[in-house]
Parts: sequence; structure tokens; C-alpha cells
Amino acid sequence: MTIMYIHGYGSDGNAMKGQLLRKMLPQHRVVSPTFDYNHETPWTIQKQISDTVEKEDVRMIVGSSFGGYHTLCATAFFHGTVWVVNPVHDIETTIRRIFINSQSPLSSHFDVDFLDIYKDFNARIFNSQIQLNQSGRWPDDTPINFALSTDDELLGDHRPLLDLFPRHDRVVWKDNCGHRFLRFEELNLI
Repeated sequence: MTIMYIHGYGSDGNAMKGQLLRKMLPQHRVVSPTFDYNHETPWTIQKQISDTVEKEDVRMIVGSSFGGYHTLCATAFFHGTVWVVNPVHDIETTIRRIFINSQSPLSSHFDVDFLDIYKDFNARIFNSQIQLNQSGRWPDDTPINFALSTDDELLGDHRPLLDLFPRHDRVVWKDNCGHRFLRFEELNLI
């Protein structure tokens, strides 16, 4: 089986989580492309995810943080198992707080125009996936699983996310993980 790992913002395809997946699932193939969140629109990122899914015959996607957001959005076209780890779910607030209004080195890449692109994408794609999930018409061949930190210092409380996606398979809560959540070995992904 081929598994795709979608990294978070400020990371890349060779990130520690992608390496952890390879180590803990040696019987499976893990692909983890690098996405240029700084310069590519969310539409372009989704096209790259779609192309990789098709080309590599991906059966499971694991996404973390910003990559978790993109993973949830990819359920618009991807039918297979999904794991999201501490995903961003309030994209506008997160972009404003972490990228636009902060003094972080990451903040220089996002601006209000880029935020507007994400707001449009969010309204069209993410919100339609929320509505589909809440309607009870979520496809059985796309189980959603959540791995969430109880102490996510970057995104805070993840419980509102579960209200957005009430039709899900599993939720794994972990203490003492922080936003990075490197305890993949403790998840029963397959």
C-alpha cells in the first residue's frame, strides 16, 4: 500500500514525521512530496496532491498541521483512509495570527491577498467537506481519523474540530505532545 504524508507549514517532504512513518510501516511505501506553501495557492497544492494520489496509487493520506488542513480538503477527491494530526481547521484565524500579525520569520511570506485566496478556497472546498460530513452523507470509503494533542501550544483546543467533522472513525488524544506530535508509533494507523 502507498501512503502519502503531507507536511505542515515550515517543513518539507523529508520531515521527521515522514521518516517516522517509513520507519514504523516498512511494509508500505511512504511518499512525502514537498509543497511550497509560501508561493503556491491552495488550489495548486490540491492539484499537486491529486496528481500524486493518482500517479502513486495512494491509499492513505496522513497530514499534519497545515498539511492536515490540506488533507481534509483533499477528501473532496480522495477516497481512502485519512489521518490528520493537529490539523489547522480555522484557516483564516490561523493565517492572521501566526503569519500575518506575528513577528515570526514565517510571517513575511503571507499577506492579505494570500489570505483572501485561502478564504475563497476555504469557503468552496473545506466548508463543503464539513457540510458533507455533517449531513451524514460522508462516503464510507473515506474514513477520517484524528490524532490530537491535548497540549497544542500553537493551535490550542482541537475539540471544535470534532464538531465540524462529527462523522469520523477514530480520535486519539495524546498528552505531552505539543503541536509537533512526534508520537506516531503510538497510533494504530493501519
